[in-house]
Amino acid sequence: MRAIAVDSLGADPDLRDDLPEPGYGPGDVVVGVRASSINPVDLSIVSGMLRMVAEYEFPVVLGRDFAGTVETAGDQVAGFEPGDLVYGYIPPWGPAVHAGSWAERIVLPAGQFAARVPAGIALEVAGAAPLVTITAIEAVDAVRLSPGQTVLVVGATGGVGSVAVQLAASAGATVIGPARPGDEAYLRDLGVSRVIDRDGDLAESLRGVDVDALIDLVSYTPDEFDAHAALIKPGGRAASALRAAGEGPGRINVSAAPTAESLQRVSALLTEGTVRIPIQQTHKLDDLAGVLGEFSASHKQGKHAVTLD
Repeated sequence: MRAIAVDSLGADPDLRDDLPEPGYGPGDVVVGVRASSINPVDLSIVSGMLRMVAEYEFPVVLGRDFAGTVETAGDQVAGFEPGDLVYGYIPPWGPAVHAGSWAERIVLPAGQFAARVPAGIALEVAGAAPLVTITAIEAVDAVRLSPGQTVLVVGATGGVGSVAVQLAASAGATVIGPARPGDEAYLRDLGVSRVIDRDGDLAESLRGVDVDALIDLVSYTPDEFDAHAALIKPGGRAASALRAAGEGPGRINVSAAPTAESLQRVSALLTEGTVRIPIQQTHKLDDLAGVLGEFSASHKQGKHAVTLD
């Protein structure tokens, strides 16, 4: 079976064609993967960063999101059968860092990490949606936006940010996004009300503006997060997607939990058109091994999709 994997810590990702076909149990489904996407956590896995939370079991297959076709369903599976189009998200560890979606076939517990692809949603979109949309939902829920409030989204052009600004705007909030000048049209199309220079003095740009909430998608340390949290008004709420919020009232760390309920919310948002997933670039599985370094250094506007067809 073909897959993109790393064989040891410090090794470069490589396209393998000799991995065994995955085994499955009575409550599992085997999915033939047809689409996926690149997420920053894939780079964290390659760098060994996840050793702090789980053991690595090599070879480690990369990739988290997936969309594809059910090929086999275990005897105890209800609600899925061969031929169904499904999508979802494989957690980075479970309990070891090992399984991923950049493979021709994956195995997962039915109904836990997968849902049916909503009617009318392209597989390329479904394969890029789960992780970023679930994370964005958690972040927007955490800051409890009300109509008329103002939220600062740091990292607005990235995969999670592109969804978070849509959710915030649909909640009736005024969305401010630090970005490059060339990002303004992109962000305004997603619902951002005001674009400020991300490389300028943010405090000066926001002088006189009451910012009620912060969604920080770029800070890796509490000090970096604190610098952004200082821009919101006293008593405001601030959420981090990178566990940098620290402790204190109104500070929340969020993460993507792939459950049946969270995937149902993603499906509803995609079906209603409340959220769309901008695809900046599409890659083929065979090319992924050489793409990750380029992805890390590139400026993001939405998602990088992956296709296996």
